[in-house]
Amino acid sequence: MLGVLKAATADQIQRLSSPHLTYRHTTKKTAAVRKEARTASHRGALNDLRRHGLSVDGGRTRGGEEVRLLTKDGLAAAAIELDRGPEEMGGMPKSAGRSGASHAMTVNETVIAMIRPKPDLHLVAGKPADAIAAAQACVDAPDGIGSITSYATEVALPATGTWRNPGVGCAWADIVLTAPEAALPLLFIEADNCTEDATIIAAKFDKYMRHFHRKVKDTDGQDKPMWRTRWSAPDPQWGDATHPPVRSRSSLRCRLAAREVKS
Repeated sequence: MLGVLKAATADQIQRLSSPHLTYRHTTKKTAAVRKEARTASHRGALNDLRRHGLSVDGGRTRGGEEVRLLTKDGLAAAAIELDRGPEEMGGMPKSAGRSGASHAMTVNETVIAMIRPKPDLHLVAGKPADAIAAAQACVDAPDGIGSITSYATEVALPATGTWRNPGVGCAWADIVLTAPEAALPLLFIEADNCTEDATIIAAKFDKYMRHFHRKVKDTDGQDKPMWRTRWSAPDPQWGDATHPPVRSRSSLRCRLAAREVKS
């Protein structure tokens, strides 16, 4: 989880990896006690990572939750688990340990909202009827898109330099999704907290376009769009005049809502 998200809370990791735990502690008296119970094993695992030098404390969110970050060694270990090269892992979010890690948390919540993790109902058996009903409603809801390994965060899209050493001023995709099984072979996502004005956002899309226009020699010696040397996507009938789509978080929310209504 941290290999993809880079910075996350135990609560976010639990909701992604063990969603059934959300429904197993509903009889406890307060929300704080319920959260402590459902995240206990994940907090323990994060402490193990810290003891082995693979993660560090990254401050707290504005809501007071502890954020965990991977170290350089932790990112390398995660690359092995994800079967990704170092240049495919993406960078660490800027200022993740300061200012409540608000942007990193928004990126994580976007990933969770798109995956829509579903609980295993067998692991909720014997719990109160309302908890089972809530878990069943989650299972019956429309499926999400991909799994955690379908995503990458803080990915450099160099207009100059290389994948491993991108040039200054390149685009950095907040999220890259590859889910061909869901008819989304490649999608770039920008998550914003409504803190940037339109001119700054427009400049980001210009950086994307500079990357999409860049061509490099592939292993066959032929010039190809640089993005195609890392990701595959169907060739459009009109050639590479078009590029992988880039969506903002707000437009994705509308599209997911429309998908749920249709379902």
